Amino acid sequence: MPLTHANAEGPRLEDPAGTVARLRSALAEAAPDAPIAIMVHGLSYSPRTPARCPHRKLYGPTCPEAWGRRLGQHDADAPVALGFGWESRGSIWRAYARAPEAGRALAELTEIAAALAPERRISLIAHSLGARVALQALRHMAPGTARRAILLAACEFRPAAARALDCAAGAALDVLNVTARQNRLYDMAMEYGFAPGRRGHATLSRGMAGRPGWHDLDLSCATARATLARIGHPVAAPQTWVCHGATYLTPGLFDLYRSALSDASLLPRLSAALASASPPQRPAPGTRLLPFGQRSPS
Repeated sequence: MPLTHANAEGPRLEDPAGTVARLRSALAEAAPDAPIAIMVHGLSYSPRTPARCPHRKLYGPTCPEAWGRRLGQHDADAPVALGFGWESRGSIWRAYARAPEAGRALAELTEIAAALAPERRISLIAHSLGARVALQALRHMAPGTARRAILLAACEFRPAAARALDCAAGAALDVLNVTARQNRLYDMAMEYGFAPGRRGHATLSRGMAGRPGWHDLDLSCATARATLARIGHPVAAPQTWVCHGATYLTPGLFDLYRSALSDASLLPRLSAALASASPPQRPAPGTRLLPFGQRSPS
C-alpha cells in the first residue's frame, strides 16, 4: 500500500512541493481506482520530535498498531494512505485551540490531493482531537473535495461540530461518527474540563442523530455489533474497560473503515440496518454520562 506523509507548519502546509512529489509517487504505485485516505492524529504528537512523530508511531509503516498496516499495507488494492502531522503536544487546551490552524493546512493538503487525483475518492479518518482538525478544515475546502469523514472518539463538542459542518463542503460530506464506552472517561473529562455546567455543551460521543449525512455508530452496543456482522463487517466486543484507542484498536474495525473509503453506499446501508434493528437506549437530553454507561440526572 502506498504510504506517504505531509505536515502542517502553522496554518499552511510544510513543503508543498515535496508533498506534491511524494503524493504523485504514491499515486503512481496505487491501483487506478484506489481511494485516498488522509489520516489525522490527535493529542500528544509532533512531526518534529522523533519519539512523538505520528509517521513513525500511529501511521506506520512498521508499528503493529499502525493505521497504514490496518488499512491493508500489503494489498494490491489498498488505499493511498496519506498521514497528516500537526503539532499537538502540550495541554489539551492548547492543542484544542491550535486545531483550527491545523485545519487550514489540512484543507490545503486535501485540495492538492484532489487536484492531483480528481477521479479518486478522498476521505478523512481522524482520531480524538484530529476530528476537530478535520471538521475545522471543511470551511476552507471546495464542496466535494472530501467525500467522507470517519471520526474516531471525536474530541469535539456538538455545537462546534455543527457550526463547522454548516458550509458547502460540510453539506456535501458523509460522516461516520464512531464512539465506544471505553472512551467515556475521556469524554467526561472534556465536558467537565472545558464546559462545566453548560447545558447543551455535549461532545460528539452523544452523536448528532438526524443531521443529513451523519451516521452514528456506538461500538459498545451489542445490537450495533450484530448489525455490522449481518451486513458483512463483524467487529469484536469491547476488549477493555477504558481505552482511548478503542475505536481503531478493536479487531475488525479497519475492515469496516477500509470499505467505507470506497463504497459510497455503505453508510446509508448501515444506518438503515441499525434503524431497523432494536434501537439501543440513549440518554435523554441533558443526561450526564458516568463511567461505564451509568447515568445520573442533570
